[in-house]
Amino acid sequence: MKANHILIGSMLLCATGAWGAQQPAKKVDSRTAHAILETKCTKCHSVQVIDAALGAHKDMAKIQKAMEGKGASLSASDREVLGIFWKQQNPLQKKK
Repeated sequence: MKANHILIGSMLLCATGAWGAQQPAKKVDSRTAHAILETKCTKCHSVQVIDAALGAHKDMAKIQKAMEGKGASLSASDREVLGIFWKQQNPLQKKK
């Protein structure tokens, strides 16, 4: 009987999200993302082009994929950092 109560309690916790809660969204240090942008992206265009695309709310993941199709070389780590970075608020504004 006690095992049934534990099982039911476990199922309720999982159903309410107490155990299966998602991890908080990762944050990326802007210096790390800027280093990638400066070494990988500015070979062909300025950071202002990227800033303009962000300001226009363009799909940065789609643009990134297109740039890779044109020869931009990004590692899996670069992709992860930039993927998180694109989602951050005002990512190209350097903190004072």
